[in-house]
Amino acid sequence: MANKTKKVEDSKAFEELRIGDVIYKTKLNKMFKNRSKYKTPDKREIYSFIPGVIAEINCKAGSKVKKGDILMLLEAMKMKNQVLAPFDGVVNKIHVKKGQIIAKNILMVELNR
Repeated sequence: MANKTKKVEDSKAFEELRIGDVIYKTKLNKMFKNRSKYKTPDKREIYSFIPGVIAEINCKAGSKVKKGDILMLLEAMKMKNQVLAPFDGVVNKIHVKKGQIIAKNILMVELNR
């Protein structure tokens, strides 16, 4: 019979990773260590959720909006997606222009309560 032994890895190579109440001992790779940290979304900032073209802008800086108002239309794949106001507020700044081609996760509008 062959002698089978388990390879014991250096415990210094492992790090603790806490997810909720569970602690894992694992090797964290370079990509994980250099990742962008999570940032809590600011509900006053509205970002594009899909790449497309700004087809229409229905508000301007300083205008009051109600929850559900259509701020602009984002055309993507021949569909016009309505960008709605998430709460009652005032448009602080519009960062895009009609006809502009934008990528996903581009800041389009800033609102104030």
